[in-house]
This record gives sequence, structure tokens and C-alpha cells, in this order.
Amino acid sequence: MLWRGRSLRARVALVALVALTASGGSAVGVSAASAKAKGAPLVVWYDAARAAYVKEYQQTHPGANIKWVLYSGDNNGDGTLQSKFALYNRVGWKAGVSPDVVFDEENYEAGWLGKAPFNDLADLSAYIPKSVWSKDQGLGDCLIDGKLLCLRNDNAANVLWVNTDLWHQFFPGQNPPTTWAQYAADGQSLIKNHPGYYIGEFGQPWDAETYLWGNECPINQAVGPTTLLDNPSSPNCTTIAHLIDSALGAFTHDGPFTTAWVQNKTAQKMVMDIGAIWQGGAIYPNTSGSNGPGTNVMEAYPPPVATNGAHVTGSIGGGLWMVTSHSTQPKAAAALVQYMVTSPKIQGDPKVTQGLPAYAPDQDAWLASLKGVFANPTATIAAIKQAAGEIWTGWSPVPWSVESIFGNTVTPGLVAGGTFSSALTTLAANIKSAAQSAGWQVRSK
Repeated sequence: MLWRGRSLRARVALVALVALTASGGSAVGVSAASAKAKGAPLVVWYDAARAAYVKEYQQTHPGANIKWVLYSGDNNGDGTLQSKFALYNRVGWKAGVSPDVVFDEENYEAGWLGKAPFNDLADLSAYIPKSVWSKDQGLGDCLIDGKLLCLRNDNAANVLWVNTDLWHQFFPGQNPPTTWAQYAADGQSLIKNHPGYYIGEFGQPWDAETYLWGNECPINQAVGPTTLLDNPSSPNCTTIAHLIDSALGAFTHDGPFTTAWVQNKTAQKMVMDIGAIWQGGAIYPNTSGSNGPGTNVMEAYPPPVATNGAHVTGSIGGGLWMVTSHSTQPKAAAALVQYMVTSPKIQGDPKVTQGLPAYAPDQDAWLASLKGVFANPTATIAAIKQAAGEIWTGWSPVPWSVESIFGNTVTPGLVAGGTFSSALTTLAANIKSAAQSAGWQVRSK
């Protein structure tokens, strides 16, 4: 997810939709791909972080009739798409007005919009060859009930980002942590010896996808088409919660897309952080002290090994490209999605996308761009490649937003001085309630 949807995923709050009509066109490998010049335009919704994609598409695909619509990207599962799709389902979908293609920062969305009562997503396998979509990593968010309901934009696996300057200053002669226990111990050391410096942020809506997902916590695991495993008592959940609590003073509650992050110069105080691949080029400081590309004091390491010994990681953002089942131009819509996900002019160019392409053939070109940017590009590339293949599949796309539930349940308690362990049961209970409201069966074992 470029900029968290990362992809990721800048979190820009857009009050109104802005419609931009521009040129567009055909995509690689799909016949009859061009949107018709006459008749209703192909309507494409995109978020602010995909603006460079749109610009590239316009420049290289003149002639098609496409209406580009800028919207929020359903930030943190804020319900934007559900509300708009529900409205269209009531009043009717109209060619040239309602969307044909949607980009979404929220990785649960296909699990929501592709199931009843919405059933609003097209099966892309009918229009895109398997030889193409099978090379798209992280399709666990898209292959739902035997249908291909989306393509992932970028692989947003979590890695351990380390500020090498600060690390060598505070932990001379030591290697960065390889386990969650070591990670927490390093946080405790900072609290004692270097207060005001951090091992990460904790309290943002996507943090469940870092720590719970990254430790195989079965709190949001689909074990059937409409059956959820939600077990906060699992050691995989309780252990990571206790470890985080033991080092809470070494976490900041500032989010990387908040005013406080900028005002407090939080990035410059981050000794290390568990974050998505795209974060390395989006939110960490470069040697001038500013955020963004040119992050040459950062280096990626493999994420900490789960407390049960598994080599797994979570994923933040990456984003999804979807085609609505109501599109009157499904081939053209699918072709545009295919181009956005597979084009080396987009996915292989770090000036256009900051996240590791989900489409495997474009990854080497993107990874090569890291040379000369990070402290140790060879190690960083190796860590990214490892993490990209270790996303745990037990964290499931479902018809509710765990991010929203986490933000409403855990974050307020942490800000008020509470612990993660004390909020874990409530978090699980609210996930259970959301699942049951969606008609799912929930079990704890």
C-alpha cells in the first residue's frame, strides 16, 4: 500500500469527491481492453496516493473515455465504500456515474463488498488470465469463496525498520532483535537509559495487523465461509500483549499521518519500528531530518520471529483494485486494473509507487532502486524479499474492519493510560459482535 494503502497507504482526509475527466485506455494482455470513446465513460475511483498512477496512465493511454474520481480510499475502514455502495444498491447503479473500478486502502474490503448483502464485486478471473493474476502476491485478501474479487496493488508485508545511526548510538555492539522478547527488552532498555526514544508506535488502528497478525493471534481467523475463530486466550495473543505492555513507555501514540507526528518530530526519535515495506520510503527520516524518500539512515531487517517460533509477519495496507459487478464495461475495467497492477512503468518505478509491487515480475526493478537509498541496501532487499513471502494467512479478509474496531476499542484505553492486555478481551468481544451481526458463527476453539 503506497502510503498505507499502505499503499499505503498518505492518509489524506478528503471532504468531498473530486471528479476529474481525462484520457485513459487499454491495458496489457486483455483483448477489447480500451474503454469506448463513445457512450458512458469508465468511472475509476482512486485515492490521493494513486495520483501518480493516474498521471502515468493518462500520458501513456490517450484516447479512452475515463472519468477519474478522487476519494478518501476508505481510510482505516471508515465505511466510505460501504455507505456509497449501499446507496447505489438502493437507488440503482448508473453507467458513467457509479464506479466501474475502485482502489481501496482497506484490505478487508473485498471480504465485505464481495459477500452478501452487497455482492458488488466482479470475479476478475473471468477477464484476466491466470498466468497474470497468479503472479500477484498476497491474494489471500482477494480469493474469496472461490472467486478472484480483486488484485493487490503492492506487497505490504511488515519488516523491522532500524535507524542505524540511533541503533549504534544506543545499542553499540548489539544486533537488532530477532524475537518479540528481544524487541520488548530493547524497549525496556530505552525506557531506562534513553527515555523519549521509541521502538515503534502503538495505538493506531492498524496496529493489530502488526503485532497480533505478526504473532499468529487467532482473533480474526476465518475457518469456514462464514465461521470465525476468535480466541483472545490463545498464548499467541496473550504473550504478545504482555510483551508490548512491558515496554509501553517505549512506544509513541503519535501516528505517522497525524499532526503530532510532525510537531513532535517523532520519526527522528524512532530507533526502530515494525512497519510495512512501503513505510521505508514514506514516513522515516533521511539524513536531513525530513521524512520521505532518501531515507539513508534506515535499514530493514526480517520481522521478529513469532513467540511460537513461526517465521511469519503481518501486513499493513497495500491496497486493492476491484471491479464492480455492475460495470457495463467489465473487460475494459478489468484491463485497467491489470495495467495498474502489472505495468512496469507504474509498479517498477519507485517515483510512481513506494511499495514493493505485489506483481512479482516487477519486483526486481523496484528493489534495485533501493541501492543508494538505505544504509545497507543489500540487507534491506534481502529482508524485504523474506518478509514478502511470510505473511501469515490466518488473518482473514472479513465483512468488518478490524482496524475500525481496534481504533474504537484499544486506542482510547491506551491514550488514557491503560494496557493492551486489559483491552484484548474487549477487542475480541467486539470482533465477535461484528461477526455475528454479519451472520457469521463464532467459536473460540
